[in-house]
Amino acid sequence: MNVPQPTTPAPSPDLGLRVLYMLLFGVVFWILTWTLAVTTLLQLLLRLINGRPHAELARFGSALARYSREIIDFLTFATERMPYPFGPWPA
Repeated sequence: MNVPQPTTPAPSPDLGLRVLYMLLFGVVFWILTWTLAVTTLLQLLLRLINGRPHAELARFGSALARYSREIIDFLTFATERMPYPFGPWPA
């Protein structure tokens, strides 16, 4: 009879170091939240004035959204990959 063998998890990085990175990215996420709020208000203002959204500002907002997703994934242990600047900028 085949009995499944317990597997040992892959060695994870030092938890203490990860906690420090999590604190750092928590602060980055807080700053990012305010940056997104300012970007949103600026985009709304430009839309009211020009009648259309600003393309570069929309692209910037989209990049910030992808970056925030990477930070959230790291903070919630969904991934071990660290966000920018310790990893590549989100594509």
